[in-house]
Amino acid sequence: MDLDRFFAPLGAKATAHIRDIADGRGTGFGETEPVILVSVVKLFIAWEFRSQVEAGRIDPAAPVRVTAADRLGGTGVAGFRYDSQISVWDLASLMMEVSDNSAADLVVKHMGAGALRSLPARLGLKDTRLLGAPRTILEAVARDLDIADLEALAHVLEAGSVTTAELRATSAWDPMRTNASTAADMTAFLRHVWNGPAPVAADVRRWMGRQLTGGRLSRLAPSEVKPFGRSGSLPGRLNEVAVWEWPDGRRHAIAVFAQVTRGNFREVELAMSRAALALTEELDAGQ
Repeated sequence: MDLDRFFAPLGAKATAHIRDIADGRGTGFGETEPVILVSVVKLFIAWEFRSQVEAGRIDPAAPVRVTAADRLGGTGVAGFRYDSQISVWDLASLMMEVSDNSAADLVVKHMGAGALRSLPARLGLKDTRLLGAPRTILEAVARDLDIADLEALAHVLEAGSVTTAELRATSAWDPMRTNASTAADMTAFLRHVWNGPAPVAADVRRWMGRQLTGGRLSRLAPSEVKPFGRSGSLPGRLNEVAVWEWPDGRRHAIAVFAQVTRGNFREVELAMSRAALALTEELDAGQ
């Protein structure tokens, strides 16, 4: 299916895939091309964390101290002014609902980075690579730019001392050197989530349903569709994966990853939603 008609006029390009949750049928456009995950990686972190809770390896009420050394800036505990103490479960909730990067770091630290890295192989996702939490990716960017640490990186970024071109040449923008997947692998993972162990799947769905940022794919969706999503962004990249549940019982896993060359992000987000609708029509037509 050719989706260029939605993106080319906007100076953008995209890869996308849709998969029926029930029977696994799918269709897409460039769906096996590698893409950077950015905050979409938090969906994998949430699944592994909730699975470890279910297995009894993590106490969800375990208190975690969040200090200045943990804060990356942004939403949730990442932007707190003062030190705080919060349960690891609530950190996972903040990670998913407000895309809290520091919460994601602390959840990964609690459950073990090795468990995250090994997750794709355990699920049979051959085109997915998970290297670490947000801090791991930012530390790699600092090394790429020959900057001493994350505090220095924050000052450099705030001062605008690094050009957009220099940033986009770092590992965070390169699917061969950062957390990466494909649109097809992402819909396969979403199908695994929806069909997984009921208590685990229910909580991950609940977190996805409460995401306060994103909603790109559902911009133009019919009102009766119930969307669950996880988005991610970097300058020049707009990502979202989602599951749409229809009143007639259909459930579609959708992934759209867009590369943007202009400042027309809202228009590209609408194109992402148009692409999601077109994929839905294509999948239903093939029944």
